[in-house]
Amino acid sequence: MPWRPASSVWQGLVVWVCALAIAASSGCSKPPDRTREDAAIAAAVEQARREDEEADRQLRERAMQEELARRDAEQAEIDAVVAQENKRKAVMAQLEQRLRDDLLEPASMQIRNQRLNPAGNALCAEVSAKNKKGIYVGFRRVVVSDAVVSFDQDPDDAYREPQYRFGAIANVTGCY
Repeated sequence: MPWRPASSVWQGLVVWVCALAIAASSGCSKPPDRTREDAAIAAAVEQARREDEEADRQLRERAMQEELARRDAEQAEIDAVVAQENKRKAVMAQLEQRLRDDLLEPASMQIRNQRLNPAGNALCAEVSAKNKKGIYVGFRRVVVSDAVVSFDQDPDDAYREPQYRFGAIANVTGCY
């Protein structure tokens, strides 16, 4: 015959399980004071979450504004450099045209090593062009400013007027 527990043991076990179930279910009900505290905690947590979101939004907004300001400053710097370079090129083109106008055969002009002097008001270069006989004379240094065009022709500048002497003009302009 199979083994069967005694009815008193069985009854004790049922009583014990019922008591455990009653104890567990009675612990689930919360007193009304506890509910109010939980609601206050939930409200405080929600308020803190909203404040954190607002602080994050403001931080992102400031970061965007700083980035835009940095980009604007960078673009302004680039624009200033481009404007300065364009001005330099315009001055060089104007002085090269002044040099062409001074030559016998302007279309034959060959120019190399051109640059502006440190002050930015004179062109220092080497130029070759055709002479009256149609022969290229070879590259010679030249200083061109608004006031004068002076070629480095001979070591002896004694035959030229003082204001056109290459050595003096080159020293004054800082070209050579």
